[in-house]
Amino acid sequence: MSSIHTIENQTLALAGIFQAVHLCKSLATTGECDQDDLRGTLRSILTLKADRVADAYGGNSHSMKRGLRVLKNQLISNDEQRDLDISRYALGLIQLGTNILKDQKTVEQLRIGISQAQSMEGSIIESEAINALASIYRSSISQLSPRIMVNGDENYLADNAIASSIRASLLGGVRSVVLWRQCGGTRPKLLLQRGKHLQAIDKLLMA
Repeated sequence: MSSIHTIENQTLALAGIFQAVHLCKSLATTGECDQDDLRGTLRSILTLKADRVADAYGGNSHSMKRGLRVLKNQLISNDEQRDLDISRYALGLIQLGTNILKDQKTVEQLRIGISQAQSMEGSIIESEAINALASIYRSSISQLSPRIMVNGDENYLADNAIASSIRASLLGGVRSVVLWRQCGGTRPKLLLQRGKHLQAIDKLLMA
């Protein structure tokens, strides 16, 4: 069996992280997000057993196209052009997900909650499913450090449906952090292998 510790796998998982935080920013600032992007991010939460990294995202990179483009823009932009909110959310999620992996109690809470959510019927982007995933995030993760504070329009942030979609997206981001770590991803590698990630992004976008 080939190792999952490849740049392509790490890049795809990173795209999952950046797609999740893009969704959060879009929801918090406009009250809306692309429903296909949201579907791809939330579906990954329910795929706990994946033989390949791509399996968590539907079997290929198509559902992570947005995340790949956002990741690419962040990697090629200089400090002045980079979206600082996206960077802050992504780095916060990476640290949060890393901390969760060291906390077996939280890992077990997430496993139980997600296992229950897997039995739900209907679309993953229906309000019932989103609320269930948001509840998992709120009860298991939201009080852990570092807390992900999403900035945006207070009217949108105060809307229960939008807030639930943000929390569910953050849970999807945590799922991608776990995948990224399982693929051998680390923050030093992310910086040192920037060029290789950009090559992998272009390859995945053409797939």
